[in-house]
Amino acid sequence: AVVSTQSTGPIISRYIFNYLNTDREVSFSVWLRVVVNWFYRGQKGLSYLTGFLAWMLLVSAFQVVNAKWGEMIEKGDRDVCYYNEKCYRPYLGYYDVSVNGIASNMCFMVHGAILIISVSLAETSCYSLKHKNYDYSIPYSFGMAFIFEGFGSLLYHICPSQIIFQFDTLFMFVISQYVIAALVDGHAVRKTYIDKISSDKLVKRSVKSIRSPKLFLFFLGPAYGFNFLGNLHYIEPLPTPIATAFFIMLGVWVLGILAWAAYKADLLPSSYFRPAKIVFTESGEAQEESRKVPKGRCVTIIVFSAYCIAVILGFILVCTGHLVISIFILGELIIALMLMTAAAFVSLLKDLWTTIAHGTTAYSRKLRCLIPTGVILYLASGMIIMGISLFFFVILEVTNKSLDAWESRNLNKDCLLQDFYDAHDLWHFFASHALLMIVLVVMQMSKPCRDCYLKYKVDQKAGSLVDQLNPDSDAATKGVFIQEPVVMKVIPLS
Repeated sequence: AVVSTQSTGPIISRYIFNYLNTDREVSFSVWLRVVVNWFYRGQKGLSYLTGFLAWMLLVSAFQVVNAKWGEMIEKGDRDVCYYNEKCYRPYLGYYDVSVNGIASNMCFMVHGAILIISVSLAETSCYSLKHKNYDYSIPYSFGMAFIFEGFGSLLYHICPSQIIFQFDTLFMFVISQYVIAALVDGHAVRKTYIDKISSDKLVKRSVKSIRSPKLFLFFLGPAYGFNFLGNLHYIEPLPTPIATAFFIMLGVWVLGILAWAAYKADLLPSSYFRPAKIVFTESGEAQEESRKVPKGRCVTIIVFSAYCIAVILGFILVCTGHLVISIFILGELIIALMLMTAAAFVSLLKDLWTTIAHGTTAYSRKLRCLIPTGVILYLASGMIIMGISLFFFVILEVTNKSLDAWESRNLNKDCLLQDFYDAHDLWHFFASHALLMIVLVVMQMSKPCRDCYLKYKVDQKAGSLVDQLNPDSDAATKGVFIQEPVVMKVIPLS
């Protein structure tokens, strides 16, 4: 059977989520071929590294968790693992763990499988249409990260405690950093312009994406290392010399990440990375060319400065022992991805309005208002669901691993759903759904299929024109204009 989406297909698929093509054909046999090809063809470096990281960390995590749980069983000490004793459902009396806390993590795995299947169908469309410039490494990695987050949280709930909590946040770090990488990659387009002076000369300009080895070496690796040592220090303070060296290295890493973010946002002086351009005055005096601050950059500087202040304050709280390092790193990432997603979403809405108002397809006034409203409501729904999940996690908390065991036990509450799931389980359900909704949009913002996106921009046709096609081309004869350069290639992630 062949699935075909013609020009009358869903507006969301065609104009909001840019990589879906209007003339896509997906057959089951081709889909199977794409699934098999995933193991040995194409740009899948980030996906492979994600799987490697999962196997390496989760196996080690299970050894630690099983030893901790075995200690509780051997000593009969219920203070070792922080359970919600008022909603504690062991496995048929044979396995002394809270099965409800484990089962509620299945939603992450199911959502991860949904992401992987949907991305494989999108790649099948590109494969069928013989596209050349597409890279679904990041979207696949999102699906894998969801599945492995479910496993990491599952291991944590075998024996919840402060030292085990780092395994619960393992792939929350990954998902957060993948969101940031996807948004950066959405702008990582190699643009080829036709020189207006000489049509034979091509000038290439590129904006680099975050390559997967660098992502693991400079972001995920240090984050895991600092998270592990920070948790050890929080439970039992390290010797003063070691603790001092640890916090110095942590501070240097945080400052390095902030400097990198400023560089990616183009907030650092260009002279730090390339020679300044020298111009000569009428009198023959040499001077450096002045660089004006681009329009809208002041807002970016203000927001970034506020973010830096928040990060530095969090770092001070970690150093003074008032904040757990896991929460510091995760909070820093979540704030960054929220700011970047909001900025990218504003750009998406502008682009969407250009399509509706000036595209090749005519829309009624009612649809012109309805479509952007639907997009806003979609993301607003995701934010509301995330707010509900935080309500169950923070306001209705049933344990607190950072307190003494007896204090945490005073927070225990009865089950809320079907006499099986407590408030923390509901946090899993709602948080997974909210993350899925946000990640679905972020994947489209990363523009994994540049050929599909180019077709979308051609269909858009009007608006703020950047370049005209080569006058000798058939498209130029027909008067077709686009907002993006003619050639668009994704920079490989591996």
